[in-house]
Amino acid sequence: MKEVIWIIFSMLKFQYALITTTILSFSPYYIIMTLVGGFLSVYVFTQLGSDVEKYLVRKFPKYFKKFSKKNRLLCRLRRNWGMFGISLITPIIGIPIGVALILTLTTDKWKVIKTLSTSILIWTLLLSFIGYFL
Repeated sequence: MKEVIWIIFSMLKFQYALITTTILSFSPYYIIMTLVGGFLSVYVFTQLGSDVEKYLVRKFPKYFKKFSKKNRLLCRLRRNWGMFGISLITPIIGIPIGVALILTLTTDKWKVIKTLSTSILIWTLLLSFIGYFL
């Protein structure tokens, strides 16, 4: 049961799960479970992304027409960094947000899954390596 809770935690807040795993010196088993949670999150949110976006646009049309500072920042982020830049910061800003941003750039779900899974793997290795030597 602990494993299922940990995978769900890492699906929703990947960066916190990975940092917690590294700081508390959990075994590689928990690091792998965090990685699996991140991969699973990317897959689930990529598959559900366009349906959720359509629902939200229908439910809250005024919110999506508003051009605020946050929307400008997101537009600048997409325009300047592209898919690979967004995928590098996705574990920091959150997997659901990163998937939503990348799905506005491309409809190729396999490319989104590959790019974000690679990013999650890089962040996992990097933070685990840093945590091991600190």
